[in-house]
Amino acid sequence: MSPLRLDLRISDFPTTLLLLPLEQLLLLPETALPVTLTDPLSLALLDAALAEDGLVGVLQEREAGGGFYSVGCLCHIIDLGRSEEGHRMVLEGLIRFRIREELPPAAGGLPRAAVSYDEFAGDLQADEEEEPPELHLDLLKEKVVEFGRKTFGTAGILETMSPRQVVLFLAQTAPFTPAEKQALLEASGLRDLVDRLAQLLSLNFLTTTPDTTPPSTVN
Repeated sequence: MSPLRLDLRISDFPTTLLLLPLEQLLLLPETALPVTLTDPLSLALLDAALAEDGLVGVLQEREAGGGFYSVGCLCHIIDLGRSEEGHRMVLEGLIRFRIREELPPAAGGLPRAAVSYDEFAGDLQADEEEEPPELHLDLLKEKVVEFGRKTFGTAGILETMSPRQVVLFLAQTAPFTPAEKQALLEASGLRDLVDRLAQLLSLNFLTTTPDTTPPSTVN
């Protein structure tokens, strides 16, 4: 568990968030995501978040129709400073949230929303959740590590991860569509996440004509 997650309660989190949309990246609770921001709006949003509490809501924009998906992930920003490539940071996922209402933009046109966390309270104890033995996560990790060794000569950091962390890593890094990533983000728990991940991996990589329909309705 991240030190920041220890003893956190829902009442500790802000009910109004600046919103940082990320393309092709998925942030889940219990994970950390290194990113480099370059566009002016994201940089202004970063500066505003760091000037307050260092928290921001990470979420995805809908592919069609515009607007945001209604579920995102609250994160803590670890500022690594600016470089020639842009502003580097690590986003540490804390708990998922649901947008209750999109609010008028903050100064500078920064998107923000009123949010709630109650339905995702389990995220704060998720890494203490017992892994159901019937999921065979040890076997999953073994196969993933074996694939990495055969394909790349090493499985790298995966070899040091717990089976649960391997599941989160696969969910976070697999090249799924935004709707598919959103389906993973909205999984009700570890069992549901494993089921959705297995279905998406099968649809996208184990068939000749992948079905890109997400496995469930997302908000």
